[in-house]
Amino acid sequence: MTVRDINKEVSVVTTIAPAAAATATTTGTTVDLANYRAAMVVLHIGVVTDGTFVPTLEESDNDSDWSTVAAGNLSGSFASVTAAADETIQEVGYLGTKRYLRLVMTETVASAGALFSATVVRGRPLTKPA
Repeated sequence: MTVRDINKEVSVVTTIAPAAAATATTTGTTVDLANYRAAMVVLHIGVVTDGTFVPTLEESDNDSDWSTVAAGNLSGSFASVTAAADETIQEVGYLGTKRYLRLVMTETVASAGALFSATVVRGRPLTKPA
């Protein structure tokens, strides 16, 4: 028998909550990876009227000192968020070893509004259920 239920295998946590259209750089809230051995960031992009936002995944050992995750510690990569590539979903896996993650959406071209949110899917929990 095939079991398709994964709700005890993963935990989904918001790093950037859905909100009114962003018009400036947005820093996500911290996601703690303690007790998980896998993670993936899911960036949900809605309507982008104009401007450009560049997604960057950051990591930390202490939830205080942050650095950009090296490309070698990512499975996949983020694309810039523009009106030409709106209403999409981007998924990027995290291969690093730091305890904390967050996503930063840096505005690089002025925007009158962009809708986006991001979640971190934590997987392979050390104890179940997740």
